[in-house]
Amino acid sequence: MFRQLDHTHGTRQYRRQVSSYIDNELEALLRRPASDEQVARRRARLTAGFCELAGYQAVDTGSPDQAQAYYQRALTLTAVSNDQAYSAYLVAVNLGHLALHCGDPETALRWAGSAQAAAGTAVSPAIRPAITAVVARANARMRRESEATQLIVQAEKLLDVADRQDEPAWIRYFNHAYLADEVAHCLHDLGRAPAARSQLAEALSGVGEDRVRRRAIDAALLAATWLRSGDLDRACAAGREAVAYAARTGSGRCVERVAGVLADVQVHSDYAPVRELREFARAVLPEADDVALTLLSGA
Repeated sequence: MFRQLDHTHGTRQYRRQVSSYIDNELEALLRRPASDEQVARRRARLTAGFCELAGYQAVDTGSPDQAQAYYQRALTLTAVSNDQAYSAYLVAVNLGHLALHCGDPETALRWAGSAQAAAGTAVSPAIRPAITAVVARANARMRRESEATQLIVQAEKLLDVADRQDEPAWIRYFNHAYLADEVAHCLHDLGRAPAARSQLAEALSGVGEDRVRRRAIDAALLAATWLRSGDLDRACAAGREAVAYAARTGSGRCVERVAGVLADVQVHSDYAPVRELREFARAVLPEADDVALTLLSGA
């Protein structure tokens, strides 16, 4: 329930409820004696999942240190549940993406590499491409095009042989649409805008309308690719979609991505579609416009 609320409405509205549930309900549950070892493992796994969600929400509200603390707490709990696959996922995907979010691809590469080495054969076919995608994104961020391209191909092949029904419930979300989103970010970082747009088309067509944050972020990335290609009209159209989606979710990351687009188009402030985009943002997502102004003043 909390995950679905987060997907649909973003972090701002439900972060406190998640933290309160961990600190009160789950902590009380963990303090009680377990009837047997299986129950102890199940409740540790449940709490680890809540800590992962709380960490993700901390990223979304601009609190990376708190996010890392939640992820580390989740890792400690995976030792109780003896879940090597979930542990590898937390290290590579959660901590790896956190490092990328903080602009540190080298740390992301180290996290993902250590997870791959530690997990060995413990991870399933769907977990491997999720980890490989993080390695690809770190390489792309460091402009290692050959390595990133090889890893993208590897991730796609791994996902092709995965059977979602045989996967743990927590990784079943990772389908070809989610991989396309990861690949699009890689290609954008490598300066390959048309290829990134192709991947974004798959990413957007394969994700549900309720995944508002994901759609906002991808629409903002689509706008950035059109801007890089010099097509202001399409950049503004995609930017308007990003603003509309972001306005429906309390996500700090969405605001940041939209603000980046608004700042980037400002150099063309005399162009009517750019003025209309800024006016639309000021009307429905004023915080993004405020962040864009901050970005411009610091440029």
